[in-house]
Amino acid sequence: MLGFLNINKPSGVTSNYVVQRIKHKFHIKKIGHLGTLDPLASGVLPIAIGKATRLFDYTLAKDKRYIAVFDFGYTTDTLDITGNVTSSGGYIPTISEISSVCSDMIGSQDQIPPMFSAKNVNGVRAYELARQGIQVDLRPKEITIHSLTCTQDLGGGRYIFDIVCSSGTYIRSIARDIASKLDTYACMSVLNRVRCGEFDIDNAIDLEDLLSQDSLDEYLISPLKVLPKFDRITISDQDLADILNGKSITTKPINTPTFVMHNENIVGVVKQSNDKLKLDTFLYEEGND
Repeated sequence: MLGFLNINKPSGVTSNYVVQRIKHKFHIKKIGHLGTLDPLASGVLPIAIGKATRLFDYTLAKDKRYIAVFDFGYTTDTLDITGNVTSSGGYIPTISEISSVCSDMIGSQDQIPPMFSAKNVNGVRAYELARQGIQVDLRPKEITIHSLTCTQDLGGGRYIFDIVCSSGTYIRSIARDIASKLDTYACMSVLNRVRCGEFDIDNAIDLEDLLSQDSLDEYLISPLKVLPKFDRITISDQDLADILNGKSITTKPINTPTFVMHNENIVGVVKQSNDKLKLDTFLYEEGND
């Protein structure tokens, strides 16, 4: 079994919970998610099945789109409503004031992660240190915000935002930074990921709906669709035999990385080494040809 699932994760459960439910229901040995959603968050959670888990590194640099709600006037130690309130009584800005700040935040920038995050600090997760009351200075990370729009005033200091950003961006930190520019406080109360690379919420299946099925076959998405910009080459029977025996093959120059195909089945991903192609990620499953 080789492919991806596009799961619509419900709020209130961990990403690993989703993985384990699918793993046990369908008796899958190799399975993993492509980018964690916090328990508070809902929306698109891509799941890799079988040898597709080996493609994780290729899926990292994908833009994502979120619909979020930020509450202004107070903040918490986690920068979302699951944490303890640390500051309150702040100014409630207007949607016009918020929008003027949002336009200034478009582009590449250094973002400081939340203290309650999975960032590694000398071998320890930042959230573990935060729970112990240990303050550390987290290193900023370069991220890109492609678009940031305040779309609706819900009243009571709550606003809806539409955000498109690079992978690795913390939406909670965006709430903090917007508020800081307005000399007030804010935290995130709702987060829904509506797109993650090629995975879109319109094509996602609810977890419980998937678990009610007898098979995953209908819902598996080919790696060819998940990584559509990869080139493809088709190889002969002899080339397939050589690759399966660990040998390099000779072919025309390629723009790496490239899918190698045999009889319309994926053999793997190759990269060029001098004038030969060497298998970089093995995906072939016996019996497909």
